[in-house]
Amino acid sequence: MNKKELEKEVEEEKDEEVEEEIEEEDDSEEVEKLSNILEIKLDKVFKAIKENPATKSYNYKEEATIDKSVMEADPYVRKFRPFVKLSPKMEQFVKQVKAMAKGDAIGMQKAALSEGDDSAGGFTVPEEFNSEVIRYETENSIVRPRARVFNMTRDRWSAPKLDQNTTTDTANTGATHFGGIYFYYPGESGEKTETEPRFGRLTLVANKLIGLTAATDELLEDSAINLANFLVSLFGEGLAYFEDYKFLRGTGHSQPLGIINADGINVVTRDTSSRIFLEDVLGMEKALPTWADRNSVWLTTKAGREQLLLLGNQGQTVNLQLIDTLRDGYAQTFLGRPLIVTDKLPSVGSVGDIVLADLSKYYIGDRGSLQVASSIHDRFRYDETVFRLVKRHDGQPAIPSAFAVLRQ
Repeated sequence: MNKKELEKEVEEEKDEEVEEEIEEEDDSEEVEKLSNILEIKLDKVFKAIKENPATKSYNYKEEATIDKSVMEADPYVRKFRPFVKLSPKMEQFVKQVKAMAKGDAIGMQKAALSEGDDSAGGFTVPEEFNSEVIRYETENSIVRPRARVFNMTRDRWSAPKLDQNTTTDTANTGATHFGGIYFYYPGESGEKTETEPRFGRLTLVANKLIGLTAATDELLEDSAINLANFLVSLFGEGLAYFEDYKFLRGTGHSQPLGIINADGINVVTRDTSSRIFLEDVLGMEKALPTWADRNSVWLTTKAGREQLLLLGNQGQTVNLQLIDTLRDGYAQTFLGRPLIVTDKLPSVGSVGDIVLADLSKYYIGDRGSLQVASSIHDRFRYDETVFRLVKRHDGQPAIPSAFAVLRQ
């Protein structure tokens, strides 16, 4: 390589070094510029966060809290004062009730908008109120706490049921039917016999039950808790009585079918008119299937209980155990079964003055929640407001053979 070529190569290398230095300077300036922009943006973000702190985390799904009313813990006191403190929703419900009672058009509109106007007039009560009325009703009832209760999603509810009548097949020794199912041993090479269970159909229809009660203007002016407790206890106790009456004695026409009016139940003819003798109750006990014994109870009136107490004076030995305290009702047994005294049955000598029943075989259907409305017109001159409760339900014996009654 000659001198000129060497000088030219050196010159080219210098030019390349200069260009690289220029490029490095440009990159450095660009990085510095970007760093400044980023710093300014971060300063703005930190300032915004400082001025407006976050109230909740975006990575945490906050669950809505539901305020519940404070209930009385003492079971005995709770019978008279279920609510100790009302939830905001219950407070609003009581305000709406008072607004309706006073004829406050704005208050009634708010009630209809917030709870939904129903076909019967009025509005659906909060779930807490509905549950507490049902609790009151159940604790004071005879049939409902022992029956099978269904929530009806439609006005008509139906289900298949087995025919529990026991029959005897004389053609096949040892064969029995239970619930329509035929059990037998065909033998080692015996031929199978086709059998078919006997099914019926049970249908419950949502009948409308209406209850009315009056409250004085002084009570309406009282505290929200007192008014809520008053309505719960009154509606609950009233429902318990009226439902029991219909579950025992109802005709089945636009109302529940009562036990003593149902077809297919065991009916025993009494030995002596207007009396209850040991032969009568032993006949009822015999008529009830063995599978129904475990959950069965005796139901009768005070006059009927007196007849049972007099059996001992007639020289008839019975297993009747009496308990001294009456605070929780008549806690006594007869022939090994609980004896429940009620005034919802007919007088001694009438059909159904004493009942032996497995109440778990009585079916009850409830359709929706309670509805409440009020009127200031019916009792205006007495300074009273009438409250109306609407409940839709039905009931009937699902397996009639689980019940036995004494007839005339």
